[in-house]
Amino acid sequence: MSRPLTLFGVASPYAFDVVESARRMVRDVVCVDNHGGADPRLPGLVELTDAVPRTPFTLGLSSAAHRGRAAHAAADAGWSDAESLVDPTAVVPSTATIAHGAYVNAGAVLGAHASIGCHANVNRSSSIGHDAHLGFGASTGPGVVLAGGVVVQTSAFVGAGATVLPEVTIGHGAVVGAGAVVTRDVAPGDVVVGNPARVLRAQDVEELTCPHC
Repeated sequence: MSRPLTLFGVASPYAFDVVESARRMVRDVVCVDNHGGADPRLPGLVELTDAVPRTPFTLGLSSAAHRGRAAHAAADAGWSDAESLVDPTAVVPSTATIAHGAYVNAGAVLGAHASIGCHANVNRSSSIGHDAHLGFGASTGPGVVLAGGVVVQTSAFVGAGATVLPEVTIGHGAVVGAGAVVTRDVAPGDVVVGNPARVLRAQDVEELTCPHC
């Protein structure tokens, strides 16, 4: 018998990726639309009501800016059992750690002692180097390469195809543009683009903490 899994926060096409990973893990999926605008083709789609069972859950969003807020919304709505989801096609070494609520998408590769924080997201075919760390709600786009020792702090986002060189820190709420090559630390809230990456603008960011810790 398959175990139930709630996908919370599904007003994004990315929810279909999470659904497929859950199906490959033989999970019985219910998609909860807490915001409105979810694709009606999602399986088991329901609106957020008190009648929806508070089963183990994970998030259906890829946006780092929204994952932290969605985790808090889920907690406020009564979901307490945040569960990690790792696609069976991902390569995860025995020394890696994956915190509650995190999602590792298809084809991702994690290096030795990599750590994926609470409600963080590793997108398709991303490569996360040895001893790299993604903080709460942090997210990568498809095909990202994080070299060894990289730190992506709370709610920071590394865009599709970007490369971050060894021991670099991406500050909380920062955004790395698609295809960028990051050679030095990025300050919190900075948006960087290009090769080598340069600051395009700075933005105010809210640093959240995990509501399920």
